[in-house]
Amino acid sequence: MQIDKIWNISFDFMLKIAGSLAILIIGIILSRLIAYLFGKAMKKTNVDISLINFFKRVIRIIGYIIVIISALSNLGISTTGIIASFSAVAAAFALALKDSLSDIASGVVILFTRPFKTNDFIEFDEHRGYVEKIDLMHTYIRTYDDTNVIIPNSNITTTKVNNFTTNPEVRVQVFIPISYDADFDKVKEIVVKRMRNTDKVILNIEKFTPVVRLEKYQDSSIEAIARCWVNFRDYWQVYYSLTENIKKDLDANNLIIPYNQLDVHIDNK
Repeated sequence: MQIDKIWNISFDFMLKIAGSLAILIIGIILSRLIAYLFGKAMKKTNVDISLINFFKRVIRIIGYIIVIISALSNLGISTTGIIASFSAVAAAFALALKDSLSDIASGVVILFTRPFKTNDFIEFDEHRGYVEKIDLMHTYIRTYDDTNVIIPNSNITTTKVNNFTTNPEVRVQVFIPISYDADFDKVKEIVVKRMRNTDKVILNIEKFTPVVRLEKYQDSSIEAIARCWVNFRDYWQVYYSLTENIKKDLDANNLIIPYNQLDVHIDNK
């Protein structure tokens, strides 16, 4: 009789273990399936991929927590104390990781307010490049020289960020020193012609017309500024092309770019 009782208790416990394992396995599969289906549905809308990944992680985590609590309850273990302990541990972690939580909060703000999104071209401090990924704690940027820059989200939300993708036209400026004796109108004509003949310079929009202006007077020269507009992707190509070719054009027209000079007068008395 005692053996039967022990067997029944053992059998019931094994059934509970089997049931809890089934809950864990099925629950994990369902959590991942729901997250996958949610992500697949969201991809059909105009939502940033980083925001989709964020929600998928949240769904999986919530699903895992529910599954674990359900499995423990099935074993007859009281989950009240576990939830209370979990809350205490979470509070301790929140206090210890307050800086990280600031990054997480900033990541949520970025994902929902969308000042920029994945594949946008942004400028932040001295960094300029494409947004590869927006994570909860960091934003990943790939610069022109293929350097991967990882920036804490809290830094981004407290500093000015320039998003070139929303306004793709950027201004190229080239400063040109000119002799006081040079014909400024001639210089202006040559430089404007060069900008108009440079590939990638925007010419079909009136407000982006290439211009040359007299900027300021220097000790040994006057300084002109040449301005034109390009797509942000073409900035450096156009900048270096203009810098090199303007010099060649001025040399070809005997318009020498001056350098600093010092005239010394000796008074023989």
